[in-house]
Amino acid sequence: MQSNNPILTRAETYANYEKPMSIQGTIGKSVLLTAVSAAVGLAVFFYTILTMQAGIAYMSALVGGIGGFILALIITFKSNSTRSLAIPYALFEGAFLGGVSFIFQMKYPGAPLQALLATFVTTFIMFALYQKRIIRATEKFKAVVISASMAIAVVFLAQFVLSLAFSSSIPYVFESNWLGIGFAAFVAVIASLNLILDFDLIENAVAQQAPETFEWTCAVALLATLVWMYFSFLRLIGLISND
Repeated sequence: MQSNNPILTRAETYANYEKPMSIQGTIGKSVLLTAVSAAVGLAVFFYTILTMQAGIAYMSALVGGIGGFILALIITFKSNSTRSLAIPYALFEGAFLGGVSFIFQMKYPGAPLQALLATFVTTFIMFALYQKRIIRATEKFKAVVISASMAIAVVFLAQFVLSLAFSSSIPYVFESNWLGIGFAAFVAVIASLNLILDFDLIENAVAQQAPETFEWTCAVALLATLVWMYFSFLRLIGLISND
């Protein structure tokens, strides 16, 4: 099975005799992981809101972000570990979501709720566009979205290194100006378009009778995309609020 999403590339590593995956099974596991992340995120968010423990929020966002990134890498390159790492991954993502939601709520009241609504609405729109075949995951489409996603990753990595090592930032790109807002909007669009890749790869995996264990990999991929979308909308709303 060919895949352009790095987290969905290794279905062939599973045993051929395993029961094939299904759409229903993938949906169930996706809902489970999303619910776990949401529960942890809400717990962290409301605890920090009630106690005003900003330090806990920042630590939660940092630990959750780094932990989720490390587990995502392990899952990407060792797919047979997905079943055991899926729930821990969701826990880390929930901690990250709760922490960043508190941070944005303090700076831009109402931003987390707006970002959450934008994420849900966009997800349903993307699913409808995919189901109606209005947007098709052609090879060209996949190449463009993946290339843009990789470019965005490089920019954010450079920003992280600059801020960590030199306490500086990439000029204009991460500021509240027309370029910063435009870049944030571009990131949100690319994050949303990654859903089309996920839907397409899940559909193809089911059609090719990928093993049932691969449902966990698909669920992790969807959760990663949803978290990226939510964070992208948070950033965009924050920059627009500052403008």
